[in-house]
Amino acid sequence: MKFNTLGFLVFFPIVVTLYFIFPHRWRWILLLAGSYLFYISWNPKYIIVLLVVTAVGYVAGLWLARETDPKTRRTILIFSLATILGILFFFRYLNHLNRLLQAVFSQGSGSDLLPEIHLILPLGISFFTLQVMSYIIDTYRGVARPENRAGIFAIFIAFFPHLTAGPIARANHLLPQFYETHSADYERIVTGFQRMAWGFFKKLVIADRLALLVDPVYSDPSSYTGTVLILATYAFAFQIYCDFSAYADIAIGAASVMGFQLQENFHQPYYAQSIVDFWRRWHISLSSWLRDYIFYPLSRALHRSGMDSKSIPGLILPPMVTMLASGLWHGTKWTFLVWGALHGMFMVISVLANMWKNRLHPPFTLPPRITAGLKIFVTFNLVSFAWIFFRADTLADAGYILGHLFVNPETPSTLFKNIPGGRYEWMIALLALLLMEAAQWMQERNGGMRTLIRRQPAWLRWSTYYALVIVIFMFGKFEANEFIYSRF
Repeated sequence: MKFNTLGFLVFFPIVVTLYFIFPHRWRWILLLAGSYLFYISWNPKYIIVLLVVTAVGYVAGLWLARETDPKTRRTILIFSLATILGILFFFRYLNHLNRLLQAVFSQGSGSDLLPEIHLILPLGISFFTLQVMSYIIDTYRGVARPENRAGIFAIFIAFFPHLTAGPIARANHLLPQFYETHSADYERIVTGFQRMAWGFFKKLVIADRLALLVDPVYSDPSSYTGTVLILATYAFAFQIYCDFSAYADIAIGAASVMGFQLQENFHQPYYAQSIVDFWRRWHISLSSWLRDYIFYPLSRALHRSGMDSKSIPGLILPPMVTMLASGLWHGTKWTFLVWGALHGMFMVISVLANMWKNRLHPPFTLPPRITAGLKIFVTFNLVSFAWIFFRADTLADAGYILGHLFVNPETPSTLFKNIPGGRYEWMIALLALLLMEAAQWMQERNGGMRTLIRRQPAWLRWSTYYALVIVIFMFGKFEANEFIYSRF
């Protein structure tokens, strides 16, 4: 089930209504049944994958809590993580590995080393596997308490707002909330629906409209040159932000209506002043997962072997391995690995630049606002450059785009004749983007959107709500396009 479908608009009010009608002791059954119904509405047979991963995490957590022998605990940890990674590998990477081995070893014989298995990637598998893995690792480290109730643990993994595309929840943050009694608080419910409406605005009015330009250009880049390729690349930067952050807004808002708090997943990432800062603001639940379970352990391992952060291996390996893992997590295409490698290189260069800056004494310095603006400009363009590889279907397409960004640029008089989507769609998207940026700017200056809205009189608040809903219905694209990150 997708958020942007009629089915969800029927499903969600029913679940919320029943949730507040049910006594607290029975609510976990409703949430679990509703979450599984949400999942099987996509493809019923793949619920087995979710159940198996959940069972592995639940049993491993209890086993780790009861076992005291260090060697046995390490064996449990390795076996459970290997099982979950094996499931992820089977569905996501097996056929890709088969094709790679075929290309290397078949020498044109035409016979497959392994039979091609035609599988649909289970919805949300990359998200709920990471969530289970973090639970197992945290239980092993002793920083998370194991969950004894199987039903509560199953909800923790399958909770429908975050099930298919995050935010990736941590055990210590979300699990205790299922034991809390949530009443139907008017202000919280209104705030949750506000957040959901804002998400629908970003998805339906901005992201899906920008897709009208991005998809045709990146599906057939060789038909375009110059300005169109540049605009499509910048458009994708905003499309993927609006699309993914919209999912997070709807998920966080839906959970908030019922009284649950999910982790924030975005904080104005295109205002970042470095690549490191960008990853503190972009897909925060994934970047913090990669930091805690790959970057920090690798850095500590290198330090124990005598290579601290100032050594070449200590400086290069942690960010490169972490970002390559991020690229691999996103998919099997070589373009994702290049995208991850670029971000790793950008991080290394950023750290080196800061080290050199501290050693040098420039003859003059620019005013802080100009310096911040230049950093934001450079970071945004580096991120947009890397998005080319993320969005391109193949490395050849990405190479063509890079080689033709400044070839035969369109003149203003011919640009809108050749650009997909047309002038009308572009004007709506641009105005919606300006509205979004203005809202985010006011939110930042006023300590959050909730605080800003509270300060306004009732007539202005409700006029704003109605206006936003009208804009969504008038200018939204209601073709039920899937959220970009639900593919991962």
